[in-house]
Amino acid sequence: MENTEPTRSQLIEAALTTLPETVANVTLHLWERLAPQLISIIGEGGFKPLYTRSLRLASSLHPWIAPDLTKSAIQERFTHLQAVLSQQDAAVARLGSLALFTIFLDVLASLIGEELTTHLLHSAWNDKTFDTSAKDFPK
Repeated sequence: MENTEPTRSQLIEAALTTLPETVANVTLHLWERLAPQLISIIGEGGFKPLYTRSLRLASSLHPWIAPDLTKSAIQERFTHLQAVLSQQDAAVARLGSLALFTIFLDVLASLIGEELTTHLLHSAWNDKTFDTSAKDFPK
């Protein structure tokens, strides 16, 4: 039996391309929707290091995305991310955002499992992104 569920990377890609806004604004929107879902489960003390670690790992591929460790509040960190994404060409910003989400969600899935991670994504990003059937995703 073929699995028709889109993969997590397809969900991320769809989320980044669904809204007709800049990559920076879409990324900020997605983080603002995902963070509260995760913080309700793992707490802010669990979310902050996971997010910072993901930024550090993503910065090995995209040095401009390096975390601003002077910002302590999650919202300020998202604002920093939005700012650095806005300074990049759209294609570069999309790749950086995709890398950050992929790394973050890979680490999260290794901690809480793939099923719960995917469930959290659906809960956080419950707009038209997930109304797209699997056949609409590129193979």
